[in-house]
Amino acid sequence: MLINGQPHPHREDLTLLTLLEELGIDPRKVAVMVNDDLYPAGRAEDRPLAEHDVLEVVRMMQGG
Repeated sequence: MLINGQPHPHREDLTLLTLLEELGIDPRKVAVMVNDDLYPAGRAEDRPLAEHDVLEVVRMMQGG
């Protein structure tokens, strides 16, 4: 699987919310795209991830 263009190991039973937790990412503060599915901040589903999935994780930043 790829996360933001970088290879990441896949394992059986890996889900999107589990992955974000393991990476120390608060799902309320990121938008995630899994292949063609977009999950806005705070709306990530606990969907299974496959070995060939491509994820883009975008952190929400406030400007000033």
